[in-house]
Amino acid sequence: MAQKIAVALGGGGIRGYAHIGVLRQLIVEGYEIAAVSGTSAGAIIGSLFAFGYTLDEIESFVEEMNTKTMFGRQSNDSPSIFGLGGLNKMIKAKFGNRTFTDLKIPFACTAVDLNSGSEIIINTGKLIDAIQATTAIPGIFPSKIIGPLTLVDGGIFDPVPVAAARWLTSNLPIIAVCLTPDQENWKDLPHLKIPPNMPIPAPVMETVFQLRIGKAAMIFADSIDIMTNMIAELKLKIDKPDFILRPDMQKYAIFDDIDPYDLIDRGKQIVIKKRSELKRVFSTSRKLGRWLKPSRLPGKLFSDIMDEINLPILEESE
Repeated sequence: MAQKIAVALGGGGIRGYAHIGVLRQLIVEGYEIAAVSGTSAGAIIGSLFAFGYTLDEIESFVEEMNTKTMFGRQSNDSPSIFGLGGLNKMIKAKFGNRTFTDLKIPFACTAVDLNSGSEIIINTGKLIDAIQATTAIPGIFPSKIIGPLTLVDGGIFDPVPVAAARWLTSNLPIIAVCLTPDQENWKDLPHLKIPPNMPIPAPVMETVFQLRIGKAAMIFADSIDIMTNMIAELKLKIDKPDFILRPDMQKYAIFDDIDPYDLIDRGKQIVIKKRSELKRVFSTSRKLGRWLKPSRLPGKLFSDIMDEINLPILEESE
């Protein structure tokens, strides 16, 4: 009989393909994934899985992704450097107007409201709205405006949403999938690069990033990347998942032009490497620890906010 676990899938841009390999190998090893939380890239993969798509189907979506249109802007985008028109088109095709009530297993994703400075746990409403919110890297991709909320990437507060996974199901082992390395390896991380296949001509992009302001922007982006890594480490220490899986992402930055199947394989390999240690999360002492550990709401519930202002959660955001 398969042993049930919950997974918290972290953000990491294009590195998120590794989550497919992690989920696939966890199932091969005999685990049943009973609940999923996700942030940014982790929310994309997690929502597709929770909706009921098989991992073969999710992997096939990789081939559908047209990187040349991925970062295209849309007419209703809020201010941002790039858009996510291609991604939004793909998510719309997979979910349509389906909501969280259509999911096969519990799922939640995280975002941050710029107006209140609060972490928002999205657990209701349209799935496409949730994905647009949790993937909105501030200033880089368009924020998602829903009622009084201006939502951006949940990784600002919680790059690997362990507390959200525990809130979904407090009695199951929480396996955190972190797409950043241990702190001792940060010195070897690649610097962020100009995203490939931008809708802006490459010569123009290269010229801009050679200018003083362009170089300043890259320094800022590298600093934010380091800050996000540190927040992830601190949150993992605070929230204490039962186990942490770190696929080898050492050579990849979040916008790199990559081979998705290499990343998927790296996700598989970390589960294989850690398979014997993973089994320990079902020990009696670990079970007792989970029973004693309180489940706390890590932020404000999106559904509660919508109820307070009497805004129907299926209403199209402006």
